[in-house]
Amino acid sequence: MAIALEVRDVRKQFGGLVALDGVSLEAHFSEVTAVIGPNGAGKTTLFNVIAGVHRLTSGEVYLLDNPLGERPPQERVRMGIARTFQSALLFGNMTVLENVMVGRHTRSRCGFLAAALRTPAFRREEEEIYLQSMRYLNLVGLGTKARENAGGIPFGQQRLLAIARALATEPHVLMLDEPGAGLNSLEKTELGELIARLRETGLAILLVEHDMELVMHSADRVVVLDFGQKIAEGTPAEIQANRKVITAYLGEEVE
Repeated sequence: MAIALEVRDVRKQFGGLVALDGVSLEAHFSEVTAVIGPNGAGKTTLFNVIAGVHRLTSGEVYLLDNPLGERPPQERVRMGIARTFQSALLFGNMTVLENVMVGRHTRSRCGFLAAALRTPAFRREEEEIYLQSMRYLNLVGLGTKARENAGGIPFGQQRLLAIARALATEPHVLMLDEPGAGLNSLEKTELGELIARLRETGLAILLVEHDMELVMHSADRVVVLDFGQKIAEGTPAEIQANRKVITAYLGEEVE
């Protein structure tokens, strides 16, 4: 598969703390790449580096072979990188549909004046935003919840809404940061099915997740971090049998 995103020899240092130390990985179109590791391994720092929240100490991140350099987060979103967070971070006083429509603002072509005057071009774009937002809601299974208040829907559905809002930016790369946290077994099964559907659309998906059952059923490739370094990479089956990975998680050598 073609490479959508490449992280090349990335290092991130906070004072004397090295959070990432020479990490490299690739995310391919139509594949799920999971990033796993014990707490403090550097997974969230890696996501923040890719998203542009943290500046690199050294190394580079490439999107479609283009170096991202020091581009800010909002520009990276426009270029095709979207992410969810460990918390859903929704606008609770807005409807489910309005939350997704917010995600479409990076693709808006009409300016403030056109919006104020409600020009024909603005009205056409507004209709397009509505239709596209409903499409993403239907994709994640929330189409019937469109008019409900986002703060009032169940926690698991809020997780799905956050994914729909990220999809509304039309990304090449979708980064999911612990999407299974706090979900029950049925919700995790539905999440796994959604991730499979999104993979089939051609997206490159980066998944950080602690639920190993979800990871092993969803991922095509798994990258393992420990103390800011990549210690293993391979298929789910290869990672499950890797002694370095077992040691990192259990804290002791396994016979």
